[in-house]
Amino acid sequence: MCEKCYALAELFKAADKNPHENYLPSIAFIEQLVKQGELELYAGDCPLEEIEKHLEEESHYTICHYFVCKQCNEYFFIGVCIRGRPIYKVKKDLKDENFNNILWGRCGTFYK
Repeated sequence: MCEKCYALAELFKAADKNPHENYLPSIAFIEQLVKQGELELYAGDCPLEEIEKHLEEESHYTICHYFVCKQCNEYFFIGVCIRGRPIYKVKKDLKDENFNNILWGRCGTFYK
């Protein structure tokens, strides 16, 4: 795990202590890493800039995103449910993930 991924993994641990309050700040941090070219949106329900809109509209029950580090290939999952608790996970691989069952949207490099 590279230095940036270690920082994101630590952020996920801290965010999980107060998951609702920390969800949007965590997304903002991830968005900066994506803009800097450190992380890539691998698969997700929507572009990151549309997350708040979908939460406010309650147009979907869940919003999920998978990211991959461009340096060390570490994977990260962050998901939120409009009626439940946000989830923050570091993943070694995505071989057991079935994106077609998990995601309603088709954003990210997995779909290109």
